[in-house]
Amino acid sequence: MKPHLLPIIMCAAVGVTACSTGSRRDAGNGHHMIAVVDPGHFHAALVTKSRLAAVDDTIAVYAPSGPELEQYKSFIDTYNARADNPTAWVLDITEGPDYMAAFAADSAADIVVLAGNNRHKTDYLLAATRAGKNVLADKPMAIDTVGFDKLADAYKLAADSGLVIYELMTERYDTINILTREIVNDTTLFGHLVSDPDVPAVTMKSVHHFYKEVSGSPLTRPAWYYDVTQQGEGIADVTTHLLDLVMWQCFPGRPIDYATDVEIVDATHTATVITPEQFMRSTGQNIDEPLEVYSNGTILVRINGILMRIDVQWDFEAPAGSGDTFTATYRGTRGTVEITQDASTSFVKQLSATTADGERHDYDIPVAERLGHEDHFNRVTESFLRYLDGQPLPDWETANTLAKYYITTQAVARANAKN
Repeated sequence: MKPHLLPIIMCAAVGVTACSTGSRRDAGNGHHMIAVVDPGHFHAALVTKSRLAAVDDTIAVYAPSGPELEQYKSFIDTYNARADNPTAWVLDITEGPDYMAAFAADSAADIVVLAGNNRHKTDYLLAATRAGKNVLADKPMAIDTVGFDKLADAYKLAADSGLVIYELMTERYDTINILTREIVNDTTLFGHLVSDPDVPAVTMKSVHHFYKEVSGSPLTRPAWYYDVTQQGEGIADVTTHLLDLVMWQCFPGRPIDYATDVEIVDATHTATVITPEQFMRSTGQNIDEPLEVYSNGTILVRINGILMRIDVQWDFEAPAGSGDTFTATYRGTRGTVEITQDASTSFVKQLSATTADGERHDYDIPVAERLGHEDHFNRVTESFLRYLDGQPLPDWETANTLAKYYITTQAVARANAKN
């Protein structure tokens, strides 16, 4: 038995369903302390895949009992036990139906990590800011217009209280995406984004898969992952990364006001059908009939007068030997930039640029020199910690996050209005 689990077991033995040790210490070996609330998504664990010098080794966890909590614990145990660069996390767990009341009484943690059921996430985020805590949150932070209003309230409260809300936008740390940003803003090579009322200057399409491996093992999804009222539709989920890239790459350092700089032109959605057999493989649970999951869709939007098209698609499983795919095109007045990740590139993201006279440049970046997706989480967390420790959070970060969620939540509303 692990010593840190003993207080939880003792609480359960006397019939208490959610409890704290009552003596949770202030951060000792790090000047920040993390609390994780309801870690229903594996991204909650990836934030702490590596040791963080500024963070105490004790992680307070507040969650309902069940397989999602057990999966989170399993990930942390794996990181602690690995041979290379093991972590030393100690989980101080409060579980049961009253976990949020226990969380509200936590006076030690100054950081809350949120990655789980998206129907609850915005409420958790608002509760965290009301409790005076900084937030590091997985996407999406809101999945509908009601959630957007709560998110806006949380950001206002954070600003008034000197707190930081930061989102796990891992794609900003991808080498190809960083280089694309540089090229798109090189006016001698790329020019400026084409302003055409009918043809998008930027198109992006991302294809993901419900059934996949994480850290070398098949990922068990919670059943709610297939419920768009809990996980969110495709155009409210993965599109957060794509829209973030559009703003970060095409308008660097520029705050975007969703009330004046954004025009949603159109939004559509379609469903992926999940069979009972697929559902069982993915979740370990039974359903009686196929599910229609609205995980696919398109958003057409003008940002600062520039037309953009964002497409997202979720299939159940990638064909053997393949994986997730991504394509993007940026049309400039002097050239075009393309990102390709599909069978033609062996599912490795590649970048090319073509000048107006047809000259093509391929950028060969060895895979060994690129960070893997899971390692991006550590980089995001380190950036977040720098903002907590005095580096000013740029004005555009909050403005553009709100603009992004205005787009996604309004797009969901528009797509559903067509049904």
